[in-house]
Amino acid sequence: MIHEKHQEWLTARGLDPVLAEKLGIATTRDGSGFWLTVPYVHRGETVNHKYRQTGEKRHRMDPDAPLSLWNADCLPEAKGGTVIIVEGEWDGLVAMQCGFRFVVSVPNGAPASQTAEPETAKRYEWVWRHLRELDEVATFILATDGDQPGANLAADIACLVGADRCRFIDYPFPTKDLNEVLLEYGQERVCQVLNEAKPYPIRGLYSLSDFPERGEVRSYSIGIEPIDDHIRIVPGTLTVVTGYANMGKSTFMNAVIGHAVANYFPVCVGSFETDVKPILRDGLRMAIIGCGKHELAKWDTTDVDEMLEGRVRIITQSVDEDAEMALEDILDYARIAVVRDGCKMVVLDPWNEIEHKRRRDESETDYISRALRAIKRFAKQYDVAFWLVAHPSKPQGGSKGPPGLYEISGSANWANKADYGLTYHRPRFDVNEAKIIINKVRMGLPGKRGEIPVTFDFRNSRFRALENA
Repeated sequence: MIHEKHQEWLTARGLDPVLAEKLGIATTRDGSGFWLTVPYVHRGETVNHKYRQTGEKRHRMDPDAPLSLWNADCLPEAKGGTVIIVEGEWDGLVAMQCGFRFVVSVPNGAPASQTAEPETAKRYEWVWRHLRELDEVATFILATDGDQPGANLAADIACLVGADRCRFIDYPFPTKDLNEVLLEYGQERVCQVLNEAKPYPIRGLYSLSDFPERGEVRSYSIGIEPIDDHIRIVPGTLTVVTGYANMGKSTFMNAVIGHAVANYFPVCVGSFETDVKPILRDGLRMAIIGCGKHELAKWDTTDVDEMLEGRVRIITQSVDEDAEMALEDILDYARIAVVRDGCKMVVLDPWNEIEHKRRRDESETDYISRALRAIKRFAKQYDVAFWLVAHPSKPQGGSKGPPGLYEISGSANWANKADYGLTYHRPRFDVNEAKIIINKVRMGLPGKRGEIPVTFDFRNSRFRALENA
């Protein structure tokens, strides 16, 4: 029997004391006072109780009792139908008052954070107690509270019973649970909220409306006039640059980096093959000033050096030769450069010189696939243009035709996962002629494939189109 004071408490919340008594809710008393007591019944046997004092928000349950769903004995009747899962028994009463028969409540509320392994968590042992009945339910409406703990609980339950069987509800402002909807808007709105439950979002499967409208792709000139309409610096993308060693890739990259630093944004450079001073520094100086190496000593580089100091961040192990620099470390340093220093472009040159840590039983192809996914995820998450220089495999039979992305050592994923692909190739080392080959431009991005003969003007450190090529 429910005490008069407890009946008044229920009524004030819009709850029906008569229905509550039919469900076994009663008032009990012990040395610490009167408790509104909710029985947890499974297969006709009371296995636990939840006790609440209404004067102050105090809860407890029977010590060492098993965790079970409240109103669990409705589950066998719900076979093939819909079951509402709520965060507390009072929201369950609301749903039942509004005509929904198959309603259960979790016994212990919502977690403060999403559970890493809900299938092994003690708070969800009720799943295994009711597993057979839960497996036969067609649809679950997750009517958890509209706050962060409620969202955590919904995510955990969806993981346990399968997101494809779950639906969620939107609470009308300013409410966050069914009881508040009842008090604010009445029974009709509670019914509407439950009947309009939406499919629980499944990661990787979306409707068109889940995608934001995408405006024109932001892009920036790479500063090399002969190929400016073929390839651009695009935030959120991965560009892979290849070419044989000692053929001019670093000079090409200095031109790209110098133009970005001087005109657009700071750049984070992972330099693992080139000495930072003087080679990288002087290469960037010449690219920005527009002078040759023989004239650099004549220039006052104060302003350029201030620019490089403020807008270039360098990741390297050259200060500590014994330091291992794995991809995870590089991405962590790059993240700091992006967040702290405002870098909008990351250049990793070259891939072959970093420390590669493959997992046990992981092939080189699988490792490269995982690594490139991590890089692309980084580029999208932080909205940066990521340029990666990777050497091709040694040519077979002495042939030194221009290498493509499929010739890069280790995996076809270099070609498959890149957004842009570029080859810098000099047919002869002793002749100042090269080909810049744009061999991949992902659909929807600015640019086009093509092969452009160029020469490098050592007087002003600029690439220009090769005439009469």
